[in-house]
Amino acid sequence: MADRAEEPPPHRALLDSGWHTDWHTGWHTDWAPDGVPDGVVDGVAGHASGAARIRQLAASGFAALAIPREFGGSGAGLVEVASAQRALGALDPSAAIALNMHSFTVGLMADYWQRHRDTSWMLLEGIAGSHALVASAFAEPGGSPNFMSSRSSAVETGKGYRVSGVKYPCSLASTATLVCLTARVEATDETILALCPAASPGLTVEGDWPSLGMTGSDTAKLVLRDVDIDDRLVFHRGPADVIDDTVISGMVWFSVLLSATYHGVLSALLDLACRQMTGSGQYGTRVPLLGRATRELLTLGGACRQLGRDFEDGRLSGRAALAAAVALRATLSDVRDRALSALTPVLGSRLYTRDQPAAKLLIDSLATHHHPPSLLVCDQVVGDHCTGREISFDPAG
Repeated sequence: MADRAEEPPPHRALLDSGWHTDWHTGWHTDWAPDGVPDGVVDGVAGHASGAARIRQLAASGFAALAIPREFGGSGAGLVEVASAQRALGALDPSAAIALNMHSFTVGLMADYWQRHRDTSWMLLEGIAGSHALVASAFAEPGGSPNFMSSRSSAVETGKGYRVSGVKYPCSLASTATLVCLTARVEATDETILALCPAASPGLTVEGDWPSLGMTGSDTAKLVLRDVDIDDRLVFHRGPADVIDDTVISGMVWFSVLLSATYHGVLSALLDLACRQMTGSGQYGTRVPLLGRATRELLTLGGACRQLGRDFEDGRLSGRAALAAAVALRATLSDVRDRALSALTPVLGSRLYTRDQPAAKLLIDSLATHHHPPSLLVCDQVVGDHCTGREISFDPAG
């Protein structure tokens, strides 16, 4: 553990500016300089499996960050949760991207309760009390560009719904206590958003995710075969494929937390480049390249925090918030490519050498391009909003 009195290097102080790196949410009283709590650092940085590291983080209180204090959580807002995700992303990308899905889902639920003040507080209280992890089971095989459209089916029963379908890829597949999923109710043409206990009969985890990076994210396929979901676990119903406040809130939380998480990953790569340059004492024409990469990350971080604050404060809402969220998600991919373009001549062969930290971060950062919505859809949504057209996540429509 670094000495707390030690000043961070200039590049780190610059990249950390504006982010929460030393705040108390009830998760932990003492924070390491990089924003990760004591007691978690050693376990996460050790040689435990991805699933074991994720469970340790959940038990530390990370899983309850976004849950209001009155329900046993830390009461952290969107930007505070984003800061925690960023700190973890710099330390352990696989665990960070897995927990990003949990943080986004729980944040959406907390925001939903704030707006509706309904019985969803009981779900939040249960998650906080049991340190439960919630998997986000929205993606489905085939990668439909219209991520709002679920092919999973729900049939009403006397006590709730019976759901069948396939969710893939799904992080936290074996570590989650609960699965948050979408399904289409064919009889009413509605979409439900519900929590499903991971131990439910008919729900199985199959295979794994043969990815190049993020290999410790506990990602696999979830198959639901006539899984019964209690009506009390359904916290949102709405017309299928309609953009409502819940869709908008979900997209804002997802985009802000996703961007913050990868900001941490890319900051770790910049750390390696800075240490390599200062350690060798060879500067020359590489200094502007380092400056260019830093500039890109500063811009991304500022945009991420600003969107989070504007949404929390109510200064940005509705379709404008949706357009800003997908714009941030697409900008994340652009910044990743521009930052890597600048850092490649600085890091050199380390980016292509097996077991080099830089090479691992390079591969992990590629995943920025493969989160929904697709990049073409993001630009379509922003263009639709700017021209006053109806926003659609289906390019074919």
